[in-house]
Amino acid sequence: MKGKLRFLGLMLLAAQMGVGQIAGPPSCPVQPGGRPVSLTPARRPTAEQIQQTAEKAAADPTVIVAAEPIQNFGVERYRLADYAECTGGGGCYWSDLDAQTRRAETILDRVLALKRPSEKLAVVLDIDETSLSGFCEIRREDYGFLLMPMNHWMATPEAAMPIPGTLRLFNKARAAGIDVFFITGRWDGLRDATASNLKLAGFEGWSGLALRTGPQKQMSTVDYKGQERQKIVDAGYRIVLNMGDQWSDLNGEARAETSVKLPNPFYYLP
Repeated sequence: MKGKLRFLGLMLLAAQMGVGQIAGPPSCPVQPGGRPVSLTPARRPTAEQIQQTAEKAAADPTVIVAAEPIQNFGVERYRLADYAECTGGGGCYWSDLDAQTRRAETILDRVLALKRPSEKLAVVLDIDETSLSGFCEIRREDYGFLLMPMNHWMATPEAAMPIPGTLRLFNKARAAGIDVFFITGRWDGLRDATASNLKLAGFEGWSGLALRTGPQKQMSTVDYKGQERQKIVDAGYRIVLNMGDQWSDLNGEARAETSVKLPNPFYYLP
């Protein structure tokens, strides 16, 4: 019974992240066991409030101000939380993300208008922060991006949260007969969980799923993903579009005709 309720909760969460849901972040399920959750906007200061406090205090002639060449990480984390949760005046990650996926859809429309019947066209998609969102786990980690908890979370059904714009793009490509390939930096040990979560999130009918295996675990992301794209080209495809949240998703050999870089304020992968 508990498993069924959990599955229904995930389906409701996916629906909340469905087409048109771009006004703000999704509602994240409460984790059992009291796992930490980042401060709510009502309890934490905004980046603007922190800046005002610092400027007011530093203006006092009796205060000796320290040299701080590096931005305070706590302040930056508040700014990140404001952006990710669409509070304060720093913009909204979800709106920016959807704007980029809509640009990708426009590119795909142009490709479809010129498509020849005999052509084998391919779209390549990254997974994390491109097709599936890790927002709820990242938020539980208070925007610290802890690799071990993240890898554990990827193997759970909670990781089946689609990014709405990418799901729209995927469905548009599949409806037009374009093959879609996923290339992720995840290791092959997560293959079954990844495939299951993609399907649970609504990505049905993809043509390939590449995860790091064997010697690829030691390769740079750029080389690994370039190698996997080359396999698609060698199979006779034109890669008309490649979308990812890291530059390492897009650079390297066998580049797509158009590459779309999605915003990712949470982490950087070379």
